[in-house]
Amino acid sequence: MERGGEVDCLRPRKKPRLENNQMGENKNAEDLISHLPDECIFEIFSFLPSHRDRFSCAAVSKKWLVLQANMRANAFKTAVATLQKQGNKTSRCLEGKKANDTRLAAIAVGICPRGGLRELCIRGSFSSQGITDFGLEIIAQACPNLKSLVLSDCLQIGNKGLISISQRCSSIEKLDIFNCPLVGDEGIINVTSKCQSLLSLSIESCPNIGNPSLQAVAAYSSNLKSISLTKCCLISDDGILSVFSTLPDLERVRLVSISIGDAVLEAVGRHGSSLVSLCLENISCVSEMGFCSIGRLEKLESLSVKSCSGLNDKCLNAIGIRFPRLKQIAIANCAAITDKGLKELSRSTMLLESFKLQECHNVSPKGLMEVLMNCKERLKVLSLVKCHGLHEMDPSIFRTPLPQCPLLQSLTLNRCAGVGDSFLSWIGTACVRVKNIELAGLSSITDKGLLIFLQALSNQSKGLVDVDSSRCFQLTDMNLLALTSGFGEKLKSLRLEGCERLSDKCLSMIAKFCPSLLELDLSGCGISDGGVFSLVKSEHQKIEVLSLAGCLDITDKSLGFLEIMCGNLVGLNLKHCPRLSKQGISSVMETLWWCDLLY
Repeated sequence: MERGGEVDCLRPRKKPRLENNQMGENKNAEDLISHLPDECIFEIFSFLPSHRDRFSCAAVSKKWLVLQANMRANAFKTAVATLQKQGNKTSRCLEGKKANDTRLAAIAVGICPRGGLRELCIRGSFSSQGITDFGLEIIAQACPNLKSLVLSDCLQIGNKGLISISQRCSSIEKLDIFNCPLVGDEGIINVTSKCQSLLSLSIESCPNIGNPSLQAVAAYSSNLKSISLTKCCLISDDGILSVFSTLPDLERVRLVSISIGDAVLEAVGRHGSSLVSLCLENISCVSEMGFCSIGRLEKLESLSVKSCSGLNDKCLNAIGIRFPRLKQIAIANCAAITDKGLKELSRSTMLLESFKLQECHNVSPKGLMEVLMNCKERLKVLSLVKCHGLHEMDPSIFRTPLPQCPLLQSLTLNRCAGVGDSFLSWIGTACVRVKNIELAGLSSITDKGLLIFLQALSNQSKGLVDVDSSRCFQLTDMNLLALTSGFGEKLKSLRLEGCERLSDKCLSMIAKFCPSLLELDLSGCGISDGGVFSLVKSEHQKIEVLSLAGCLDITDKSLGFLEIMCGNLVGLNLKHCPRLSKQGISSVMETLWWCDLLY
């Protein structure tokens, strides 16, 4: 009856065989047990001698399951011994159809003798059978020591459920609520007032939560270290100002799609002396004055700003001066940022390690050069995504060699339309010890540029570990030969999705030069059964995750080859391969029964 500490309510049970005379005698007998009041059944259950007996009774019906789930240790007449924990049984995650009250009740019965849960994550669905307040009440009774609760897409949970959590789980330290439209200020106020050990609070897409909730947080959650507020239309300046002015020990703040003004950023500068991380996304009402009014944040290490129209070059200059410990900066979709701002920022931030730009189209190679020259001794991560200003209109810039960046380990160039061969060979000189490279969606580069880039790396880099060249339509077998022969020994992940010019030869190279490869993505490449055979026959291959999605020329022969890899494969993607038969897929599923197969 017991299954991993939970009750398997759906397991069929054999009915006792009755003799013919017994069947005749009981045919019209009344089912007296079903008519007993709950109080009587509760009293009977209190005499059950062992955990196994209680699990067995809970598996009889939903009614008995709920009664068992609502019984605490002190309700039993016999002494209740706490079962020893078996592995990591203190956390549970319910998703989709499994997120329902019956499953929660089964968890409550199974976990109660082990001291209850410490962490519970519920990711619901739009089903009418999802988690309700009743399910949360059961968990609240069974798990008084609950520390972390995550509720996502729980459309039927409201204030009543949160109130039951606040009344019985006063040790809650982390509360995340995503898309729970019935949860309002009453529920949050009860949690914050009674769970004063709260350290982390995240609220997203909850239309009934407003300023009263934040004022309660300010009043009761003096230990709060992290707060994240996303798409809550009732939250405004007043609520957020109360948090900042009352909780000076906040370390992490994230505000996304919230209607706030310059006064909030002024409060950040005035009261945020403990801030380590600040994230602002889609904040349209904050002006240049607001960003420039942020005071000196001595401890701030990470700053992320996305889709904030008020951010410009002048703000970057102020940020660089006032955030002396800034190590990570990410700027996305801020059209007013230019080379001038990057120059001033990189000159004043003495500890910058991670620099990420996305959709900043007014940044050119000249601005990027300023960042690399000013931060060459400490930069570890460089990421440029959809920055169309990185074109080659002024080729003279590439005559100035970039300095070597000895600590740079990760380089990302993703869908930057202007990046061509000259840019690629130019930036390659900075990559002395790079290990992770993403050159994805670069349609303007050719064989020549890639070969020069790889040659620059081979003269400096100690070995690549992760390479992503997805959607580089000009990538050929020649390029892959240079990559695998030069860096294949330590390569663990190789993603080549959409590289249509790659043929079966590439798999022979991978099999020969990449003995440590664990993940390989060949989706949409021009490979056939012969290439798959070349990969499989290698004695050194250790591939665990393989994607052949959209490979139009592979047939059931490839499936037979793949079954030979059964000792390693744990993930296999065969979607959109029209020449594979249902019988072949079934055979693979039977052979690789433990493998996560997509088809």
